[in-house]
Amino acid sequence: MAGNPRNAAKGSTPADTAPMRFGMLDALRGIAALVVLAYHLMQQHSLSALPHAGLAVDFFYTLSGFVIAFAYDAQVRDGRLSRAGFARARARRLYPLLALGTLLGFAVFLGAVFLRHTVTLGDALLALGFALALLPCPLFPQWPTAFPLNMAAWSLAFEAYVNIAYAVLARFLSQRVLLGLVGLGAVLVVADIAHFGRLMGGTDKANFAFGAARVIYPFFAGILVFRWRRTARTTRPLLALALCAVLAAALLANPAQAFGLDPALYDGALALAGFPVLVWLAAAIPLHGRAAQVAQWLGLLSYPIYILQGPVLRVGVELARHVPLPAPAFALAQAGAVIIIAWAANRWFDAPLQAWLRRADRRRLAEPATRHESAVPVRG
Repeated sequence: MAGNPRNAAKGSTPADTAPMRFGMLDALRGIAALVVLAYHLMQQHSLSALPHAGLAVDFFYTLSGFVIAFAYDAQVRDGRLSRAGFARARARRLYPLLALGTLLGFAVFLGAVFLRHTVTLGDALLALGFALALLPCPLFPQWPTAFPLNMAAWSLAFEAYVNIAYAVLARFLSQRVLLGLVGLGAVLVVADIAHFGRLMGGTDKANFAFGAARVIYPFFAGILVFRWRRTARTTRPLLALALCAVLAAALLANPAQAFGLDPALYDGALALAGFPVLVWLAAAIPLHGRAAQVAQWLGLLSYPIYILQGPVLRVGVELARHVPLPAPAFALAQAGAVIIIAWAANRWFDAPLQAWLRRADRRRLAEPATRHESAVPVRG
């Protein structure tokens, strides 16, 4: 999942990109994260609810490609930012909250070790090692998920994989090569849909490899959208609201039930055309004033809401067995808890850590220059 566009640019040492903000992309990312939260809350009662909400991940990947191109593409391609520097920047942005979510999931998972005795401590520690290494866990055949400590981590694993691929390929990403990768990704999306009858995969051990089909097309399409972006135009509040509503409706809709539309066609249309066009339109709409503040807040909390909700909701499932509240009220309480914890994690964990890491990076970059200056002989 991509970080905030402006923050990504700030962290793009050694040569920072000029300050710029795609506020509409912040807003859309926040809306998608809230849709994922609603999806997981609904799944506590019906696994068939909101059948297309999981496509929010494919939208995140499209945003990620756009943001990566904005923050790093020029620097990586011309050599100002090394592959190692790019890898550090992305790890710094993504890994702290991912590790926090994994550790929270591990703490909850310990209940299966010490309270239910269904899992050994050794296996739990092995699962933690796999999760922190962004590798699918081969343990626990009773649970199909590839990342049992924090199920959302599968998408961050593929984000890391495609970031590595981008770092290797960036200097060769001419327009022709990029179009070739987008074409290859489109073929993989179609193959995935043909195999499953809809766009899915990556979440479970059995279908983990299909996550590649879900990340290649949207990520490189996002880069292409950035290169083909329009210049920002005057603020269009109605269009901005319409795009937010379109994304929410597209992810929350059930067109098969309402109109008899084939889910395969719907998923393919959204992933291959809908999401890239939506990002292309949104990137050209500047936001100001209160709207920009709301969008910034949504973008700021989108990643912690997405990556921390799993462990929090798992605790909620256990509490629901002992708390006599109607299901809607309890779902609202869970959603509120996720948002508060996401805000607190950003305020007191991720933001201070990001600031410290940026300072450390600047010091690291300044040290060679300082040593060089001290080595220059002083002439009297």
